[in-house]
Amino acid sequence: MSRGEQRLILMVGVSSKEEEWLSQVEGERFRFEDLGDFAAADDPILCRPRKFVRQAVAEARRRFPEAAGVVAFDDYPASLLSLAIANRLKLPGASLQSALTASHKVWSRVFQRQAAGQSVPRFQIIDPARDYRADDLKLAFPFWLKPVKGAMSFLGRRINNLEEFRAAQEKAQRELPPYARAFNELLAMNQPPLNGRYGAVSGNWLIAEELMSGHQCTLDGLMENGRFHLLGIVDSIRLPNRVSFARFELPSRLPRRAQRQMSDIAARVMLQLGYRHGLFNIEFFADPRGGEPKIIEVNPRLSPQFTDLYANVSGQSLYQHVVRAAAGLPLPACADKSVFTYSASCVLRRADDCLVRRLPSQRRLRQVKKKIPGTDVVLTAEEGDSLSDLMQDSYSFRYGWINLGAKSRAELRRRYLRALKMLKFDFVPLRNGAEAKLSLKNGQRKPRKAG
Repeated sequence: MSRGEQRLILMVGVSSKEEEWLSQVEGERFRFEDLGDFAAADDPILCRPRKFVRQAVAEARRRFPEAAGVVAFDDYPASLLSLAIANRLKLPGASLQSALTASHKVWSRVFQRQAAGQSVPRFQIIDPARDYRADDLKLAFPFWLKPVKGAMSFLGRRINNLEEFRAAQEKAQRELPPYARAFNELLAMNQPPLNGRYGAVSGNWLIAEELMSGHQCTLDGLMENGRFHLLGIVDSIRLPNRVSFARFELPSRLPRRAQRQMSDIAARVMLQLGYRHGLFNIEFFADPRGGEPKIIEVNPRLSPQFTDLYANVSGQSLYQHVVRAAAGLPLPACADKSVFTYSASCVLRRADDCLVRRLPSQRRLRQVKKKIPGTDVVLTAEEGDSLSDLMQDSYSFRYGWINLGAKSRAELRRRYLRALKMLKFDFVPLRNGAEAKLSLKNGQRKPRKAG
């Protein structure tokens, strides 16, 4: 197929690492071009959605009138921006309204309840600026508190008493407005799907939910013009703090009955949300004994961290599904090219905030990949970063992950330990490294498309 016959896919906020993965996706059928300012698409604090979408649509019409689709992989704001652009250009994709409804934790809960009421926990909207008394709260302590719009458990935490609740409110008042500003602007670009008090809830608010438990997992799916396809179910293994993820494993250990239950719920929920075309994932607490699964949250996008997991066991990357869906092409036939039976994504974390003094070199990362086939190391930090400057949950500090494939779960562990032994990291506790932080950051950070 000649270059002139290739379908052009426009990329919004796609990192250099993601571009490498895209180059392996049916390269003879597609070509890719950047659209819009990467920094604005990558950082919600810098992003001004109306301006970004207006300029990106004008650029696409001027430079890329033959574009077949628009893709993004980062959660926020890139994925929402890409849908806004695709909608304006009348290209395939979910409606921005449906993705915003799914992303808005309160609106999403209301629609989930309409489709699968038994799978939705009790919840209450929380105004961070309101002075609540104990009897104002509909949920008994402890409960889970999180932003209406968040990612990676940002500002999410278990609340055990009124003192912790008020401290979480104060933290949200300080940190949420700049983070949620872009989301609020995206909300203002559409009519709210609900009337009354729920319709008026902005990204500056919080949602309290009753605690849930069970076997945690993520269902990855694809809506193809209103038709549901199950891509797979990934098990989520947490650290003892029960919040931070230790690793993710594919295929799931859950019995088929539990997997069928979640698939049925996912299909109903996505249609109720109006999300008819594109990848998505739903996080669940499942009951291996057959009880009703509970929905943790709905994400109207792929899980970039899981792409290698699927490639290792099915021969198809999630990126392939995203690109084909964006171009309006049908789900590809099963590749049956897998080398491995099992795959895992093992998260690199620290319990304490540190300065990153030294990371493994690119040469060393290539050596790991060569010596341990099916292994890929992704670093989210750079030398000179403090881990707290990166998006983190409320309990630990992530700086990357190691994706692996193997023919048994025991071999997965051996491969992980071998890879970890080959990787050398140097961290400085911030209480001892404030001056080092300044000297390391000055002059050593090169402009880049962060991956």
